[in-house]
Amino acid sequence: KNTTRLLLSQVATALDTYRLNMGHYPTEQEGGLDALVKKPNFDNEKMGEKWQGPYVKPGTKLDDPWGFAIHYELAEKTGDDETKGALPYKLYSVGPDGQPDTEDDIKLATDTDKDGSVKKE
Repeated sequence: KNTTRLLLSQVATALDTYRLNMGHYPTEQEGGLDALVKKPNFDNEKMGEKWQGPYVKPGTKLDDPWGFAIHYELAEKTGDDETKGALPYKLYSVGPDGQPDTEDDIKLATDTDKDGSVKKE
């Protein structure tokens, strides 16, 4: 599980670097996490010039130690208090059982408590 947490942290850093270069996190149309490894096909040539990847070390597999793909989802921007302070994406492993939304999932996310403080999962 610690290996997976470390991988999620490395992917989060790569996502942040991608965002600094491109001005946004990778979208599904750009290939999601694959956009960190290989240059997406951009309609706009200037966007293609901004891509400075790969953003993860060559040979890095975007799978957890159990062979399941790391899940990445851009969060919906609602602007309400619940989304303030939260990451703009969800990044997680389904864990050893391979099933999403179970107790063994390993997540890299922040939840904002009701008092406004941010806690790591």
